[in-house]
Amino acid sequence: MVLARQSAERRLMWITAIAVVIVLLGLAIGWVALRSLLVVPRLVRSEVQAPSTVSEGSFAVCRGTATEGDEGVIAAPFTGQECLSFEFEVTERQPSFVGIPWSNDHLDDGVATTTFELDGEYGDLAVDPSPRRFSLDTESTVITVDPRETPPDRIRRFLDVRGLPSVARWLAVVPLLGTRRFVERRVDPGEEYLVAGKADYREGRVTLIGDLVITDRTPWGFALGRLRMAVFPLIVAAVFVATGSWVLLG
Repeated sequence: MVLARQSAERRLMWITAIAVVIVLLGLAIGWVALRSLLVVPRLVRSEVQAPSTVSEGSFAVCRGTATEGDEGVIAAPFTGQECLSFEFEVTERQPSFVGIPWSNDHLDDGVATTTFELDGEYGDLAVDPSPRRFSLDTESTVITVDPRETPPDRIRRFLDVRGLPSVARWLAVVPLLGTRRFVERRVDPGEEYLVAGKADYREGRVTLIGDLVITDRTPWGFALGRLRMAVFPLIVAAVFVATGSWVLLG
């Protein structure tokens, strides 16, 4: 009798612990999804300005043509194309345990940028994104590599420099799994972009600085894109929180 009661208590303890983990995981997923939406209300409420009209100390949303600044251009990691800023992400198709057969699991990501110009009809504006984090919402170039293929030379060098291992053998032999996606987004010279962020006075001129949003869409197009991306994570977060809470309170 005592042993049965102790076994039941241990089982209840494990169930409670798992439920707490599920709730916390749901809250974490929800926070990441909501965080990507924080800039949206401010961006869609702001008037789109010409680069020459942006003033110091304001949150500005302006549209213009990106051109090379004093720092020149940099090479994008996967295509090698000359650009002013880039953002990359590497994912691998792995088994999923949340109701779908697989998911594209994160392996690596990063950004790099130069200080560039945003030209308008009546003047220009310097743009200095944070070298550690900014939001680049532009058209993606996606290179897909099957686990049984030899990656292109540029991607192979990238994997070596970043220290990313090869696809696991067990994963490579499972159909549809192990495929890697190399996603690249760029700010290309001569193309038009919408840039949103804080304006500051640097080196004798107004400059957009910090964690900027850079997109090739309209403000509402950017907002709808962010909302679409957040829907599935928010649904997963709600299911996790509801399931864990039901177990804890049941």
